Amino acid sequence: MFEKVNHIELDKEYAHVMVTVNELPICEVEQWVGIDLNSTGHVAVVANPSTGKVQKYGKEVPHIHKKYSKMRNNLNNEGYPKVAKEKIRNKENRISKDLNHKISREIVNNAAQQGCGIKMERLSDIRTTARTSKSTRASLHSWSFYQIQMMIEHKAKLRGVPVAYVDPAYTSQQCSRCGRIGNRNGKDFSCPHCGHVDHADVNASFNIALRPPLGEGNGRLHADRDACKGRIDTPQ
Repeated sequence: MFEKVNHIELDKEYAHVMVTVNELPICEVEQWVGIDLNSTGHVAVVANPSTGKVQKYGKEVPHIHKKYSKMRNNLNNEGYPKVAKEKIRNKENRISKDLNHKISREIVNNAAQQGCGIKMERLSDIRTTARTSKSTRASLHSWSFYQIQMMIEHKAKLRGVPVAYVDPAYTSQQCSRCGRIGNRNGKDFSCPHCGHVDHADVNASFNIALRPPLGEGNGRLHADRDACKGRIDTPQ
């Protein structure tokens, strides 16, 4: 609920309404859920180590990007003007943003109901450090990890759910059972030390939930870091 309406603007398609929203105090929590964000398979895999529960979101996203990428390539091959390809890209971006809103809302609501905080990887360098195949590289660059993290932060703040960031190093290779480095092959993870076998994204999400938050500065929320830099928009 909002406290008051501050400003309203109308155009041919939308009504833009600015309101004042009262934020809830951030809760003190003992348990955390970990979120592993992906460019293939499910966009977000969420794990709660205290219950062992795993939730997966956004399985349709890679198919959406593949569909619209193919449409743009067909327009390019047939010599259509740039404006036609931009219309396709804008439509894809609107669909992606809407899905991000729905995914982030459900993640935050579930965390609030479980009385948990939310941990995510600090992914500021994912586009330059992630190892991807040629077939998945376009999906990685087109899907906005930053956008979904910002949405989770914003919705969590309104619900009083704490959000923290962790070091992303080896989250997909470390065994969530024994803590030693195991073997990842695509979406399969196995640990030769303790025998643990799991879906690689699920294993990573448990690791993220169990890791300590990064220190001041590195663990600062996106919104706080951007405010310090004077940036208030979400990069495209």
